[in-house]
Amino acid sequence: MSKRILIFLVVIVLVFGAIQFIRPERNVAPIGGRNELFFQVKEAPVVVKSNLINACYNCHSNRTNYPWYASVAPVSWLISNHINEAKHKLNFSEWHTFDAAKQLKLIQEVAEVIEEDEMPPAGYRFMHAESNINDVEKKILLEWIQQYAETLGEN
Repeated sequence: MSKRILIFLVVIVLVFGAIQFIRPERNVAPIGGRNELFFQVKEAPVVVKSNLINACYNCHSNRTNYPWYASVAPVSWLISNHINEAKHKLNFSEWHTFDAAKQLKLIQEVAEVIEEDEMPPAGYRFMHAESNINDVEKKILLEWIQQYAETLGEN
């Protein structure tokens, strides 16, 4: 092995090691805050709650269940960025800080992206089997969203 290749490999290892110290903030708020979607919306069936939590909450809430590889830079940076973008669009942990009109708009968007299989993203579903929603669960979830949207529309 040439000396240049060896130096190059050592530099790569050192840089990779050094970037491990640059850690993004973790998204790990306590469970069950007063503004959570299901704090006041208790009538949702268990299948609805579990599907929304398993398929949506990792990115769209203030609490993420991180896989082991989320501790390795630069993957940790990508995951952190993805979570921040997702929470900016919709944060179920802040649900009850939104007025009824915004909740209605957001829940309708949730139904749309679930119906069109845009969410959760395919790559996420591949890495997180628990986020897969079968057709029966999807139907139940969309029916509940429709009923919930109707109650929001009445306000």
